[in-house]
Amino acid sequence: MHSNLFQATQAASLLLTAGSLLPIAAAKTAAEWRELSIYQVLTDRFATTDGSSPSCGITDYCGGTWKGLENKLDYIQGMGFEAVWISPVVHNIDGSTPAGYAYHGYWADNPYTLNDHFGTTDDLKSLSDALHGRGMSLMVDVVINHFGSIQDSGSVDYSAYPSPFDAASAFHSPCAIDYTSQTSIENCWVVTSPAPSLPDVNSEDASVFGALVDSVVDLVSNYSIDGIRLDTAKHVPKEYLTQFQEAVGVFVTGEALDGDPAYVSGYQGPLNSLINYPLWYDLIRSFMGGSFDGLAAMISTEATSFSDVNVLTNFLDNHDQPRIASQSGDDEVKDKNAVTFLMFTSGIPMVYYGFEQRFTGAADPNNRETLWTSGYNTDTTLYKYITQLHEIRDIASNVTDKATYFSSNVAVLGTSNEYMALQRGPAVVVVSNVGAAGTSDSFSVTGSTFSSGDSIVDLLDCTAATVGDSGAFTSPSANGEARIWVQTENKGSFCP
Repeated sequence: MHSNLFQATQAASLLLTAGSLLPIAAAKTAAEWRELSIYQVLTDRFATTDGSSPSCGITDYCGGTWKGLENKLDYIQGMGFEAVWISPVVHNIDGSTPAGYAYHGYWADNPYTLNDHFGTTDDLKSLSDALHGRGMSLMVDVVINHFGSIQDSGSVDYSAYPSPFDAASAFHSPCAIDYTSQTSIENCWVVTSPAPSLPDVNSEDASVFGALVDSVVDLVSNYSIDGIRLDTAKHVPKEYLTQFQEAVGVFVTGEALDGDPAYVSGYQGPLNSLINYPLWYDLIRSFMGGSFDGLAAMISTEATSFSDVNVLTNFLDNHDQPRIASQSGDDEVKDKNAVTFLMFTSGIPMVYYGFEQRFTGAADPNNRETLWTSGYNTDTTLYKYITQLHEIRDIASNVTDKATYFSSNVAVLGTSNEYMALQRGPAVVVVSNVGAAGTSDSFSVTGSTFSSGDSIVDLLDCTAATVGDSGAFTSPSANGEARIWVQTENKGSFCP
């Protein structure tokens, strides 16, 4: 028996329409989400209820649960993260397909029921309560663009879905997407064949879309969800995204997978926030050895393209994109520089589970490894480094006040093929893409807001420097490592 999401009866749910969509009680605002950092988890791959470490195929259910995740919150909070993004929670198609099982959660067949592979209603409520008891926030992945079918598009059994989704009219007619046409992106199916196909929800039908949105409203209310990561957002017409955002009443960051900031920024307004794909493409190019000029240009472009760049969610890798360690080879220093940039640039940093263990899975599904193979080691270089970055971020944001710091845009002070210098609030960050090979070249920082004669210190290795005219100073080579400079009086407990 699957656990019901609602106390309401199925019959009551049939009466839900677009007109019944009312905002729920307010959770954290978008401005408050700016101040958080997010740790992304695939529930099935993170931790088992009993702490066991089963082996499994990469496209099979592996046994991770909400209770297992709750039991490992010390591991996540120990790095300094303030929010956890978990994979979709509603019931998915059961059974094997040519693409494996629905362990990831993106092939829903019943939005009114939880996925019992992950636990019960009590388990999900307990996870939410445990996070809130620690002062942390819960973000849940949600899909409103499509359902999943174990059949291909020509033989979908619509009657297997609950009402009002139990007829072909609840979905657009099957067609393959032409990605040069926005109409096609919104109306055609992300997958038609081979199975599983992904029937595209007929958003224009108010009773259908209203029922789907209301299922999310109840999910948010019943489990005290603080934020939503909205899958395949660009496949849903903007007017319906607006309706969704207003109805759920919590922070929503949407996936519009595109590298064009002009295109992606069009979705900020309908939604609070977007996954920052335009920045990601340039970020990867730069830190994998390209010039930093493209990344600097994108930072500048986004500052004017988006109404609020500081609520965008930034990332190095995720469940859809190759892990950064699969691209940087055995050079962990490049990963350290990239995550330093992530933590101090404008926007909300998101780290994908396993980054701290230096998992190297490349393209989906190989980037969806089970975390328990790591033994949840808290002594790895990257685990300790992320912890340190959070501590420095706290120092930087508290020099003035958090709201001011997190609403301020990062400033690019200079770039070269090997270095980039940034200022966010009281911190000047110098990152490099040379990796462990290092370089003997220093970098001349100009235009910082430090004053002439200021004594400054790099909080990562305690190197000291003195600022010259116009905020200029020399950042010595650190053998490829990043540096984070602050005025000596702002160093907190660092560098005694």
